[in-house]
Amino acid sequence: ERNRHAREEKEAVLRQLQELKNKMNQAERILRLAEMCRRLETEGEKVLPFYPSSLAEGELFDADKVLKEEPAEPLAQALQDYVGLERFWQRFNKARLEEQALERERAAVSLQNQRLRGLLQQYLEGLSVSPEVLSKPNPLLAIEHKSRVPRFPPRPRPQL
Repeated sequence: ERNRHAREEKEAVLRQLQELKNKMNQAERILRLAEMCRRLETEGEKVLPFYPSSLAEGELFDADKVLKEEPAEPLAQALQDYVGLERFWQRFNKARLEEQALERERAAVSLQNQRLRGLLQQYLEGLSVSPEVLSKPNPLLAIEHKSRVPRFPPRPRPQL
């Protein structure tokens, strides 16, 4: 009976020890990743990592007051443990916003690239003379000072 109880206790302690080792390994991985991320930050991000708060002074005071209070609800108590991750989530959200902005810029540049490729193709077709090119309107080919390209009225410029 005593041996069985001692064996169960030993197994429980070994399980707890294994769980603690797993948590330590996870913490070490997180610290290594944080160090790697810190090396990849720009100087601006290291010096001024966050935008100034958009809250008024009174609102900031109220927010600090609420954060310093002891939470009464169980959910609020559980969330209190994760207050230290607030800076992480600020950086994470800032990175996500930058990623989305870059993706939009990439899409715009891709469209511009397609348009410019089309214009370049038209220009190169205008330089070569072949029956296929002669059958299409050609902005570079004018016969007796008459272009075969239909003229469109110039678009009015938008006033700023």
